[in-house]
Amino acid sequence: MKEVVFDIKKFSYVTGDEIDVSFIPMMLRRKLNTFGRAGLYTLYGAYDGGSPNLVFSSCYGDFERVVKLINQRKEDGEVSPAGFSSSVHNATVGLFSLLEGVKTGYNSISAGEKSVAAGFLESILAGESLFCYAESFGGIKSVSVLTSVNNKGKFLLCENSENLPVNDGFEDLTAFLEGKNDTFVSDLYVVKKNEDL
Repeated sequence: MKEVVFDIKKFSYVTGDEIDVSFIPMMLRRKLNTFGRAGLYTLYGAYDGGSPNLVFSSCYGDFERVVKLINQRKEDGEVSPAGFSSSVHNATVGLFSLLEGVKTGYNSISAGEKSVAAGFLESILAGESLFCYAESFGGIKSVSVLTSVNNKGKFLLCENSENLPVNDGFEDLTAFLEGKNDTFVSDLYVVKKNEDL
């Protein structure tokens, strides 16, 4: 893996159900459940304007909405088109791109337990990008990170050649972003401070 030097410009994260998204127009806000609110809250918390590449990741996506649709199909023989459009994996990042007029492409990733690590890696490699991880299964949580490749950046992405112990979950990433951990370690890569500065 080629080393990448980059910057983390901004980040935002949230856990739990109490999420203030009063900045979103009321007609759209009404359609959001807590999963969508969490994702949009952190996306806006890390967004700095412009048109970054967008990367969204989630292990289970909007679990609550999917279960509701499955039950609706089972009981009524059909599903609500509005409910379905809000349940797709990329609905949150798609709504964000519509609200902000971001016309760059976006990737939506689901990699099981590795969804945080896979999404963060994709965003670093995408150059100027805004990454959002959101999860609803086992409790609402979301983190968004604005990154940009920069030869004099404060952070370094490199291969996990020393086979360091993996610490690549939601809590690990938020602790790294806050400076509580020196590294964010996946089985494939390590993100750490750039020691060449």
